[in-house]
Amino acid sequence: MDLGLQFGRARRRLTYLIYRTLLRSVGFKRARTLGGWSGELQFRLFWRQRHRLQRDVALILGRRSDDPYVVELLHEAYRVNNGAALEIMAMFDRRQDEHDLAACCELDGLEHLREAMGAGRGAILLATHSGNALLTTIRLAQAGWRISVVYRDARMMSEGFFQDGLEQYGIQAILANGGIRAYGQMLTALKQGRIVFVMMDQGVKQAEDGLMQRFLGKDLPMPAGPAQLARASRAPLLPLVTTAVSPVWRFEVRPQVALTGDTLESDVAFLVGVTEQQILAYPKFWSWHHRRWGKSRLMPVSTRS
Repeated sequence: MDLGLQFGRARRRLTYLIYRTLLRSVGFKRARTLGGWSGELQFRLFWRQRHRLQRDVALILGRRSDDPYVVELLHEAYRVNNGAALEIMAMFDRRQDEHDLAACCELDGLEHLREAMGAGRGAILLATHSGNALLTTIRLAQAGWRISVVYRDARMMSEGFFQDGLEQYGIQAILANGGIRAYGQMLTALKQGRIVFVMMDQGVKQAEDGLMQRFLGKDLPMPAGPAQLARASRAPLLPLVTTAVSPVWRFEVRPQVALTGDTLESDVAFLVGVTEQQILAYPKFWSWHHRRWGKSRLMPVSTRS
């Protein structure tokens, strides 16, 4: 294995262990503040990464890289999403009071979810890495909805971190890395009338694990799972949008979207477009500095669709 890759994984694992220790000391209620400080430091210290992102985001938004709007947008994105990451670590590392968690999150648009669930096929919630959207699953579970969350394992996390963390709140955890078994679990969950929570906005590692798509100006292998799931189950698919981050997280369930129904490729492309719209509606809340999107090359304007 490449030494640089080994070093990167070791560094991320060490960072995770340090933050876990800190979070066990400060508790969930201070996790977001700690994460905000982390985001502030990352924004200021890792200036090469920030300048690269400023250039890419500016091109996507049609602005100059030194535009104060772009700088502040990224500044907010670092703080918001580092804060969200540490909140998630805290709430899954040790079980928190569900009423305290629910109080940190407002959820609008539930009428759309109720209408969708009335069809008896379950529902697919398509979220993005914009703040701590996982709080919505706890809020829905607390309200009596049956929830399944599709997640991907991260090497830096302890084994079973997400599965054990979700299940302690009565939420079914489905490991996306599980291939056909995971797909079967998702279909079964929908047949049982459950809400399946998925994300597709950070792509997948290998091209063979997804379909190459132009996503926010970059060619990335994007997961085909959400589109396959919606096609096979005929379950309604509803976008979940982050609309505010202060004083509490605020999310909105949007009306269901209809796939094209032509080919899997066209439906994946359609959902990539839906995800882009979710992000660009509130760009300062998305995790632009996530490694997979942040390190990919922005395609020249002349080659963009």
